[in-house]
Amino acid sequence: MNRRRFLKASGAGVAMAGAGMGWAQTGARPLPVLAMTDLTGGIEGRIALGLAPATHDFGNGAASATYGINSSYLGPVLRVKQGQTLPFDVSNGLADPTTLHWHGLHIPGPVDGGPHQEIAPGQTWSPDVPIQQRASMNWFHSHTHGRTAQQTYKGLAGVMLIEDDASLSADLPRSYGVDDFTLVLQDKLFDGAGRMRYEVSGEVFEDGFQGDTLVVNGAIAPLAQTVPRGLVRLRILNACNARFLTLSMAEGPVQVIASDGGFLAARVEADSILMSPGERYEILVDLRRAASNSLNVSFGEGGGFLAGLFGGAETAALTLNSNAEPGLDAALPDALANLAPPEPSAARVTRSFALEMDTGADLAALAANWGNFCGGGAMAINGQPMKMDRIDEAVRRGDTEIWRISVDDMLHPFHIHGGSFRILSQNGAPPPAYAQGWKDMVHVEDGWSEVMMRFDHEAPADAPYMYHCHILEHEDCGMMGQFTVT
Repeated sequence: MNRRRFLKASGAGVAMAGAGMGWAQTGARPLPVLAMTDLTGGIEGRIALGLAPATHDFGNGAASATYGINSSYLGPVLRVKQGQTLPFDVSNGLADPTTLHWHGLHIPGPVDGGPHQEIAPGQTWSPDVPIQQRASMNWFHSHTHGRTAQQTYKGLAGVMLIEDDASLSADLPRSYGVDDFTLVLQDKLFDGAGRMRYEVSGEVFEDGFQGDTLVVNGAIAPLAQTVPRGLVRLRILNACNARFLTLSMAEGPVQVIASDGGFLAARVEADSILMSPGERYEILVDLRRAASNSLNVSFGEGGGFLAGLFGGAETAALTLNSNAEPGLDAALPDALANLAPPEPSAARVTRSFALEMDTGADLAALAANWGNFCGGGAMAINGQPMKMDRIDEAVRRGDTEIWRISVDDMLHPFHIHGGSFRILSQNGAPPPAYAQGWKDMVHVEDGWSEVMMRFDHEAPADAPYMYHCHILEHEDCGMMGQFTVT
């Protein structure tokens, strides 16, 4: 661990053990269950999503200025089915332009919701979004060029759960809000009066915005939920701007059944899982013989190191308490999806992408002129900050490619729009077993990370896909590129 990473890690540990924990509660409050819009039975008319300013109480009695999607903070959980086409009307009630990107969806560029589909204040964007992929947990969030970080932090994020015939017939928990819960994990910073705040500085642009208080579904942790005595399913999204989160259980291993793009080949038992901003995982908790169990969350890259050095770096984000009601009494699944190992020989093209944090004054001036927001600095990929009218890569539709990603400093999450990939190597080594299914996020730090992806949907020059670091301040700062698929 080099000095810079040590200082980053130690700062994360101090935040969790120090002032930030002042806003955590001594007793757990009930888990807020995000509003569900279930469209699996059919769609009647267009689906309205209203983006608007609001105020929200995170549980400390203060009214924070927020954004919401059909609510005061965050958006609904949309439950949809493979084969549907979703007719959205996304209305912008903010004072600034915005977008709504469907993160994880396998869809054409013109409906992807990236920075080229910007919605002006007072206007409505009406895409018809086809759902063609397997069952998976996806999400939607602001992707406005230069404004993604602040708009997403303030609340422009929601979840989309895709079901298919196999997932609906599987012997898994799926009673929403009873034994099937969606968890949106975020870190927040509050002022002395308890109001959420967002500030940028040179350090924030460098490391990404990092709060000191854990929030789940818009409420300050710790939280608790009473559930039937049986299997419980947690569908988890790391919606932080920059925080990597380490998840573990108070009792026993984490039972992982799905990653970003759908079910794993088989259930994976892990002592812990590391989640980057933008990643999703689904886990099962067995409460047939245990009265309770807790999902623990550590800030930073390594919970064990931080906990050992500072103490208190880990917090019980959510405690599940079983009651006398009978729940799903099913075996923990061993086989989940038919996933063949990735075959690198199928790739026709290999591309390399170098994520660069230190670019110099000349590029900083260009980056600012090109709409990147970086406080006088710049970040780049392959020597170029993001530029809206420049296409960086051209991909042929139907091709399978290998993309190799490297960085010049620190740990980054890398995201590709338009589909899902398989990770061939992560930081120069095989990915952990829980990350060997379908993904759209990969961690990049030491050595190369390599992914293999087939590009099945078109993205023309006027509606290209993005590839970028998913530390949102880095994305706003220029660590993003564009590619067509034709």
